[in-house]
Amino acid sequence: MCKRVPAGALPEWSEAGQQALLVQIAVSRAMGIGLLALVAPDRGGPREAFARQMAMYLCRLVYAMSLKDIAVSFGRDRSTAVHAIQRVEDARDHPDVDRRLAWLETVIVRMGGPHD
Repeated sequence: MCKRVPAGALPEWSEAGQQALLVQIAVSRAMGIGLLALVAPDRGGPREAFARQMAMYLCRLVYAMSLKDIAVSFGRDRSTAVHAIQRVEDARDHPDVDRRLAWLETVIVRMGGPHD
């Protein structure tokens, strides 16, 4: 059985905590999933689970967050974050998923993503 960390255990004032929250809000709004459902300790339905996986993927893609910080931000194990990122990478083969992720990435960057 995996040991869970409460979602949002990163201090909200930490850079990683703020980045994760920004991604969580953007994904929850775009996917029509409540923010609490996105970080709930249970898996939820398929829509909630995939939205959570998308958010984990975007934390890694946009902010290059560590797997540990991603896992803690979502109240999951590091191995769950790895699985989520791999699953979304595979799902990008579907044009609709790829288009939605590209749009979310743009939105997140414009809302406060890393500046080059």
